[in-house]
Amino acid sequence: MDSLPDLLRAARSLLGYTQTGIEELLQLKFRSVYTLEARRYKLLPRHAYLLKEKYEEEGVEFTDAGENFGQGIRWRVPGRKDPFKRLMLPAARGLANLSQAQLGKIANVDRSFIARLERDEFEALNLEKWLRLEGALKDTNVEFTVETAQNGAGVRWVKQPPP
Repeated sequence: MDSLPDLLRAARSLLGYTQTGIEELLQLKFRSVYTLEARRYKLLPRHAYLLKEKYEEEGVEFTDAGENFGQGIRWRVPGRKDPFKRLMLPAARGLANLSQAQLGKIANVDRSFIARLERDEFEALNLEKWLRLEGALKDTNVEFTVETAQNGAGVRWVKQPPP
């Protein structure tokens, strides 16, 4: 369960919650989510499981590692339209623990491109820039998963990170 903080950060991002927004919603102490996601605790706090339950209630599924990939998160059911991965990109950044600026630097893409993409401000997408973002995420051990007939799209580690 050591990877739970990273998975929770990705799930929160997928759902569009801010750290303070989810704290207010669940009436957690100030900076509880930040402390958890930054791994600034000695023991895994009880509210980590409250957050996981809340995210699962909202339709996020936490997936186990397989033989050829690591843990991740995805929508429990298919059907969410996200053609430019506006929701998946923040989740992928959350799993990789990267800001827009950090991902932009790795991918050699302007941060404003990432911000506009995440705000859904595009009518068309620059495929070259998108492929650089996807490649940069893969270089940081994170990949997108596709929607299937049974499950929605998601993000996961390419391989399980070391403890």
